[in-house]
Amino acid sequence: MTDEEINYRTMARQAERHLSTTRPTWEAAAPRLLPAFQRLTELLADFDEVAAQRAGLSSQGYTDAKDQAEAAAVAAAMRVVKGLRAVQLDAPSPDLLPIAGFSESGLKRLRDEALVQALDAVRAAAPPHAAALAEVRVTPAHLAALDAATAAYRTLVGTPRGQVLQGSALRTTGKKLVSQLRDTLDTRLDTLEDDYPELVAGYRQARRLVQAGHGQAAVVAAPIPQV
Repeated sequence: MTDEEINYRTMARQAERHLSTTRPTWEAAAPRLLPAFQRLTELLADFDEVAAQRAGLSSQGYTDAKDQAEAAAVAAAMRVVKGLRAVQLDAPSPDLLPIAGFSESGLKRLRDEALVQALDAVRAAAPPHAAALAEVRVTPAHLAALDAATAAYRTLVGTPRGQVLQGSALRTTGKKLVSQLRDTLDTRLDTLEDDYPELVAGYRQARRLVQAGHGQAAVVAAPIPQV
């Protein structure tokens, strides 16, 4: 990637990390922010994948990236599975039986769409038991980690090895990221400023563009990566 693309991705990742860390605060106060946050994590995963493909990722590099994404996704899923097992132990529920039966080794044996479906099933099982999960220390941050890990793995499923995409694909994804941050997340965070000034100030700090080797410059409207 160019310096500008690296700078842009760093800024977007900082914003995503801040929102993930503060999710227990803002999710209850602004539930409509959640879909926008989840879309941001998906777009960041897309951006990273397109950038890797443009760099001419080798077959081995693709395999390594996919293996790492798989390991991260399984680890994130198992944290939630363990919590759901405890919930099932305390209050048996038929809908949790399949999920409670997942094991780390079993998830690791799954591949591609089969693993994605299992990850989605774990995530879908969590919301009805949110209160009980909180009691066994499975937090919204753990669910956000599962969302992010699943999105990262999903982008690698079925991607041809060694595929090199045109620069326009990266620029298109970059435009979507800019729009998501500026038009949706920035606007929704603005509505929380009076009640949660520190949270919003932290977000705005994260939205400062880190320039590779050039310090920081404030971002009013983040630039589109040029390819």
